[in-house]
Amino acid sequence: MCDTLYVGPEAGASSFFGKNSDRHPSEPQAVCIVPRRAAAESVKVGERSFAIQDKGFAYALSKPSWISGGEMGLNEKGVAIGNEAVFSRFKPARDGALGMDILRAALARSESAQDALDFICSWVENNDQGGNGAYRGSLYYDNSYLIADASGAFVLETAGRRWAWRAASPRDAISNAYCITKDYKRLDTQTRKEIAPVNESAACSDEADPGRKGEKESWRAHVENRFQLRFTRADRRRALSLALLDSGHEGAFGAAGQAPVLSMFAALRSHGGYDPEKPHSKHMESLCVHSGGVPKTATTASMACEWRPDGTVLLWFTGTSYPCLSLYKPILLSNGEFMPLCDASDASGNACGLFAEGSREAYKRWSAQHAWIRRHSKPFAGIALSSDPAFIASRDVAQTELAMIAERAATEVAHGADRRMLDVLRREVGAIVAGWEKDQGLRR
Repeated sequence: MCDTLYVGPEAGASSFFGKNSDRHPSEPQAVCIVPRRAAAESVKVGERSFAIQDKGFAYALSKPSWISGGEMGLNEKGVAIGNEAVFSRFKPARDGALGMDILRAALARSESAQDALDFICSWVENNDQGGNGAYRGSLYYDNSYLIADASGAFVLETAGRRWAWRAASPRDAISNAYCITKDYKRLDTQTRKEIAPVNESAACSDEADPGRKGEKESWRAHVENRFQLRFTRADRRRALSLALLDSGHEGAFGAAGQAPVLSMFAALRSHGGYDPEKPHSKHMESLCVHSGGVPKTATTASMACEWRPDGTVLLWFTGTSYPCLSLYKPILLSNGEFMPLCDASDASGNACGLFAEGSREAYKRWSAQHAWIRRHSKPFAGIALSSDPAFIASRDVAQTELAMIAERAATEVAHGADRRMLDVLRREVGAIVAGWEKDQGLRR
């Protein structure tokens, strides 16, 4: 299960996107940058070809190790997409495309959030989605997406070959349940006839136009499988996300005196009413999900984006499980170029957690971090370290330092500074990450 959050642009301020990927606790997930490629007539994702043009855009992707597609990512045009499993009354095709594959295909060819939205709607209406998305066992589902760029965002929900979308609210979130009711902007052709019947001679351009033959009905009520809500607790997690985005924030997102992105990290690290010491109680009501309850799931990766007013984008990723136990590391995107702001070649190993796709080193790093988590766990009692005040203080000090350095790097690049300055800042970030991880016993 997963959660995706969005904070829209306000006057003179940044906009934000964040996602926690919740999957099997034993499933490795790594972050890679897929470089630019020659344009092609189709997009290849694993063994599947999408009959749309691959424009060759570079993108950063957070992906389960065994899947070609990704849970979340950002492309060189500044388009970010997060994918959620949702459950409809339509049976997913066993050989259909995974939402993660569709997400990757969209990143490869989309110049804007609107472009990505149009592609996914068209593809879903004409093709089958489904496929087994489980690391162990089987899980078939439909997909929803939060698609964003610097100018705004969309919530897109699918059910079989059906879809509905609306513009995202200034502060919005999606989880593993449908959230579009009667507030859709557009629907697929078949569903429009069923729940938003129009007078064809009126030529309505969207679902809010006059000329309707009957009252609009709810998209969610029309497509959802309510049985699954008993397990996902998705409505409660979405309510928690919205409350965290609104809590104590009037005007610009973020507490006064701190980098605004730290507020997004705090939301993604939130346990809500869930106590990690009691994993069988309210297990699925946390944004940072710890293993131990049913269904068997945990937050295996987390990512956040900040679109800055100066035109740069900061991408932050954990590259590890449990954001409450992890540092978010920065990548700078400027003028279509991804610039990791973390020295990946220090003597203690890869400080960044950013690897080439399919790298063995990514799995080794994940394994080391997982072993560290087990050392700090109590049998059947969650992660005690996540509520340790001394640990939280050290993590937050290091994270604040990283945020300050990343902001300086983005400002320097936006003003045309010598790129050699980035090398200095990159070494500083690498030293902070490596030092903090060594203090926590993650490094020798």
